Amino acid sequence: MREGPTPTDPSGLSTAVRHALGWLLFGNAVGIYLSVLLLDPGWQLGAWTYGRWVPVHLNVQLFGWTSLPLVAWLFSIYQVDRSRLAAWGPAAVWAWSAALAIGVLDWLGGQTSGKIFLDWKSGALWAFTAAQVILWAVLAAAWRERSAYWPQLRRAATLAGLGGLALVPFSLVFAASPKVYPPIDQTTGGPTGSSLQGSALIVVGLMLLLPRVAALCKDSRRRPGIWIFFALSWIVFGVTEAMGGTHHDPHQIFSMLFLLPWVWWLPRDWRRFEWPEGSVAWRGAMFGWWGMLVVTSLAMYRVGVLDRIKFTQALVAHSHMAMAGFTTSFCALLIVLVTRRRMGPPSSVALWHGAAFAMVLVLAAMGWMEGAHPSWMLASPAWRELGLLVRTACGALMIGASLLWYLERRKS
Repeated sequence: MREGPTPTDPSGLSTAVRHALGWLLFGNAVGIYLSVLLLDPGWQLGAWTYGRWVPVHLNVQLFGWTSLPLVAWLFSIYQVDRSRLAAWGPAAVWAWSAALAIGVLDWLGGQTSGKIFLDWKSGALWAFTAAQVILWAVLAAAWRERSAYWPQLRRAATLAGLGGLALVPFSLVFAASPKVYPPIDQTTGGPTGSSLQGSALIVVGLMLLLPRVAALCKDSRRRPGIWIFFALSWIVFGVTEAMGGTHHDPHQIFSMLFLLPWVWWLPRDWRRFEWPEGSVAWRGAMFGWWGMLVVTSLAMYRVGVLDRIKFTQALVAHSHMAMAGFTTSFCALLIVLVTRRRMGPPSSVALWHGAAFAMVLVLAAMGWMEGAHPSWMLASPAWRELGLLVRTACGALMIGASLLWYLERRKS
């Protein structure tokens, strides 16, 4: 078989990993600053209020830490660093980070669409759209060069992937518009059960795809059942999302029940593949957090429970379970897979997950108390102050772990 060009420097993949860890560190710093403001609002920095820092914290974690490991994965899939486009890989990453930095300045200035995780507006929106277009162009050019060396199936699959990625900038502009909203649960103001199912199915799709792209399968037997159930889950989502409703409606509960089998099925599916050294801790943590996410989502969506904990620290706890727990584990695992190197010493991995778990427990307990005693908003009961102190301490430990990861990658 013909050999293509050899890897050249600089590496877009390694640049994406370093930027991802940099944004994780910055996002964690913003998070601990927010926890300090809850303890003492006197630490506010002029007009940069708590409300302006919140979208910074959320979007930096999503579009920085969560997204850039996926960008590194795309560089690996399309072999950007092995092509003559190698120098454009880092440029695309810098364009992405520059757009995110513009977003940070806009959000601190009070410019936002008002939609959580979709706060892009005006100049920041178009800067981020341009960064996505640049990334797509780099991937497309690398595909044009490198696909000549690939099997036909991979060539077709990656071309289809480019087609899907081409829709992302348009989808972002559409979804960020304040005029566009999905069905909501009118009794809580939050997403419906089907909306939660749909967002979870995107994650399930990534978890099905990851081993098939980045790992070696030990079992060549075809197992169509998992894909049939995946397709059926999307059909249920489409029907129940069109119907709408609230957590009082059986069909919304029914749609969320379709997530339960994945708690067992995904780890079983992953056992069919061989994994590199340094990935076992992250895989175990990822599936542990995933199981807790699904089970607690079903428990929290019950009538009487969601009504009590909505708009409390309990939902903040669930967000941290999703982002600090599951998403961080998935992104760290992805980095290990694409770089073939461990991410951080085992002690830092244990430190991160231990602190994250303690934070989730404390925030969940606080949320339950808040729902029962709304007077906490008018006073500062000891349980609230103690909970916020523990949250801040856990955040400090997590910053320490993420700093170790960032410094480790900076040296390489």
